[in-house]
Amino acid sequence: MNIKKGMLEMAVLAIAGFGGWSTVSASANSQVFNTGQAALDGAPQGVDLQSGLDSNYFTIDPNVGTASGTNAAKMTKAHSPAGTGNSAIQISKAGVQDSWGAIWSTDETFDLSKSETASMWIYASGENTANVGDGMAFVLQNGGTDAYSGAGESMGVWGVANDLFSNVNPASSAIKNSWALEFDTYSNDDIPKQGTYLGWLFGTTPSTYDFFNSSPSSYDVEGPGDAQSSQSQITDAHIASNYPGSTDTYTGTEVYGNGGTINSSTGNKIAHTGNFYYYNLQHKGLLNEGATGGSGKLSDHRWHHITVSYTPPTTSGGDGSMTYTYNDKNPDTGLPQKSNDYATVPIDLSKFNLSSGQTKVRWGFTGSTGLYSENNLVIFDQIPGEAQTDASATMTTKDNAGDYTNDVSDGDSVSGDSDVKLTYTFERTGGDEDWKSVNGDLTIPDDIDVTSGSIAYPDASYTDSNKNKVDVSKIVASTSSGDGQKLSVPLADNGLTLSGTQKATVTLYGKVKDVASTSDVSEASQTSYFVGSNATSTAKTPNFTITKKVNPALAMELDESSSTLSVNAGGSDDAIVAGVAVPSDKTMDNGDITLHPTINGEAQDTVNLNDTTSGTMYGFKYHIANDKLKAGDNTVSFYATDTAGDKSATVSTTVTAGTVGFGHTSGDLIFEPTTLTGSGSVLIDRSDDWSLNVDDSQTKNSTWTVTANTNGMYLNGTATSTPLDGSLVYTDKAGNTTTLNSSDSPVIASGTSDGTASTTNIAADWTGDTGIRLRVNSGAVEGAYSGTINWSFVNSVE
Repeated sequence: MNIKKGMLEMAVLAIAGFGGWSTVSASANSQVFNTGQAALDGAPQGVDLQSGLDSNYFTIDPNVGTASGTNAAKMTKAHSPAGTGNSAIQISKAGVQDSWGAIWSTDETFDLSKSETASMWIYASGENTANVGDGMAFVLQNGGTDAYSGAGESMGVWGVANDLFSNVNPASSAIKNSWALEFDTYSNDDIPKQGTYLGWLFGTTPSTYDFFNSSPSSYDVEGPGDAQSSQSQITDAHIASNYPGSTDTYTGTEVYGNGGTINSSTGNKIAHTGNFYYYNLQHKGLLNEGATGGSGKLSDHRWHHITVSYTPPTTSGGDGSMTYTYNDKNPDTGLPQKSNDYATVPIDLSKFNLSSGQTKVRWGFTGSTGLYSENNLVIFDQIPGEAQTDASATMTTKDNAGDYTNDVSDGDSVSGDSDVKLTYTFERTGGDEDWKSVNGDLTIPDDIDVTSGSIAYPDASYTDSNKNKVDVSKIVASTSSGDGQKLSVPLADNGLTLSGTQKATVTLYGKVKDVASTSDVSEASQTSYFVGSNATSTAKTPNFTITKKVNPALAMELDESSSTLSVNAGGSDDAIVAGVAVPSDKTMDNGDITLHPTINGEAQDTVNLNDTTSGTMYGFKYHIANDKLKAGDNTVSFYATDTAGDKSATVSTTVTAGTVGFGHTSGDLIFEPTTLTGSGSVLIDRSDDWSLNVDDSQTKNSTWTVTANTNGMYLNGTATSTPLDGSLVYTDKAGNTTTLNSSDSPVIASGTSDGTASTTNIAADWTGDTGIRLRVNSGAVEGAYSGTINWSFVNSVE
C-alpha cells in the first residue's frame, strides 16, 4: 500500500562481520545523588538479597516492643552495573521524621571463633538539605530479631538517657550483649555548664534537640564525665564503635546541684527535682569524616565503601579485634584502593554473654530519624556466613638450573635482571555459599617487567588456551613510585565461581629491573584483590631490595637492525631475530653455545648456535614461523648457555604481527528521519557523520580493501519480518552507485600500508552525494527499520 504522507522514523544499522564490542558502564559511585531514588538508580554492584539463597538471609520484624510505630527498614531493588540482581537495605527515608529501622540476620551467622568480613557500600544523605540525622549503626548482638533501643541520637542501638535528667544507667535501655559501629551524621556535642537549672535554660543551654525533645545527653563529647574541662566536642560527622549494653560505655556528669523544676505549657518536659545529669558516650576507634550536612565524607550524597574485618582471639579468653576501613574502594572505578581512613579496636567476647559452646552471634543494622531525617542505604558486596575465602601471593626467582625455586620473603635481596615469577592463589575455604563471579585486580611491584601470564583453573572447564592466558598488555604503569602497576585479570567467561575448597592461580612471569648504579633499590609490598559478587580476598607480595646484577661470563645481545621484527599476521614470512652470544672463554665455538628462546612466555625448543648461525662467530639469526605469532605485539626472549655451565642474562624484543581491521566505529549507524510523499523513491542521507576507522599495522606496501553487503532492512517490533521497500546503496567519488545486497559486495574503501600503525576513517570524506545511503521506494510502510551491514577485509595476505 502506498503511503501518501507519513514519517519514516530513524533507520538504524548494526555493524557485523569484524568482531564485537563490549560496553562497560562507568562507575556511578563518583556521582552526586541528591535523592534516595537517584542513589538507588546509580547504585554500585552488590549482593542480590531478594533472590536465591540470600533472599532469606535477613529478617525485618515489623513491630518491636521497645519502639512505637512500624519498622521503616526494608529491602529494595537497586540498579545493577553488572546486569545481575542487586538490592539495597533501606534503614530510613529522608522526609520521614521520628522513624526507626532495624534489620537482622535471620540466623546467627557471624562466627566470633573465625575470621569474618562484612564489605558494603553505604549512602547516608538527605534530600537536597544540609540538616540530616541521625545516622545508622552496624551491630553484632547476641539476641533476637526484635532488638531496638530508642530513637534520635541512639540510632536504635545505644542507650537512652532519662528525659527527666535524673541519674540513670543508659546501658539498661541499649541493645543487650552487643557491639556497634555507628555512622553518625548529626553531632550531639553540647557540654552544659554547672549552675542552676534556670541558668542552663536561659544561659548556656544544650541544643533544643538534646534538652526539650529528648534526653539531656552529649553523646558526641569525649572525655571523663567528672571533669568538664577535659571534655572535647565531636563536632563533625564520624564513625566510631563501642559496646551499647555496657555500663562503662557511658559517663554521667552531674551538672546541677541546686535542684529545681520547670513546668511549661509549651510542651517542654517537667524536670526532675534534685541533681541533674547528662551523659557522654565513649567513642572507640573514632574516624572523623568532616562536616555534617552534606559537605563531609559521610553525608555528601555519594556512595562510600567500608570493609569491616574481624579477627578471632589467638588465645583462650583473649580479645579478638575488629578493623573497619572507610573509602577503601575507588569511587570512580568501584575497584579497591588504599585507604588510611581506618581503625582497629579490640573485641571483648565476654560482652556478648555467650552460652557454653556458642561462637556465633546475630548481626544487622539499626537507624533512626528525629527532627531531621535522611536516606540510609546499604549495599553488601560481602556478607558474613556466606563464602569464606583466602588469597596469597608468592614471588620466586630462577636458580642456576633455570627453575623457579628461590623463594623471596620480606626483606630479601634480589639481583637486578633476575627472572621472576609471581603466583597469586585464591580459594574458597568454607561458608554457606559458592564464591561467585570472581575476577582479579592485581597490583604488581613497580620494578618488575611482566612479559607473560597464565591462569590455572580448578577443573577442566576452561581448557581453551586463550582463556588460560593473561593479557599483560593491559598493565597500567604506576603513576608514582610505590603505587605499583595495575592489572585487571578477567576470569572464566563472566567471573569464576569456586565451590567446596576449590582454588585457582594467576601466574605472571617477568624480570626484575636492574638498578642504574651500585645503590640498592627498595621495592614496597603490593596488595592485590580477588573480588567476587559475595566475597573479596587480598594477597600481598613481599617487600624486597634490588641489588646490582653481576655480569655473567656469557654475554648476550640482540641486533635489531639486522632483524625482521615486523611481519603480517597470517602471512608466509618468518620473523627473524638476530644477535650474539659471546662466551668469556674464546676457545669455544658456536657449537658450544645453546640458545633458549621463549615466545609470549612459552618456552621453545633449544637451538645450537651452529644451527641458527648468522655466518659470524657467536652470531645467530633465529627464525620464527608466522603461525607461532599472535596478531599484534609478541614478546620474544632468549638466554644462552655454554658447555662450561655459564648462563647469560635474558634479553627480549618485540615482534609485531601486523593486522588490518576496524577500530573505533560509530556503533549504530543511523539515517535521517524522513517524511515520505508516496511518489517515487528518495535517497536518505546519513544522520551526523559516521566514523568507520580502519586500523592498519601491516608491513609497508601491503594493500587492503573493504567490501560490504546486507540482507536488507526490516521493520522493528513486528512478529514477522517485514522488509523495507528500499535498499542500501553506495556511491563512490566518481558518482557510480551500487546497491548493497546479499550477492553484490561493492568495494567501499582501499588503502596501502606505510609500515607504521595508522588509522583511517573511510567515511571521513563522504558527502551528501557519496558514501552509503538509504534508498526508500514509494511502497515503504511507516515505521522504524533496522538491519545489519556485513563488512569484509581483503588484504595482500590471504
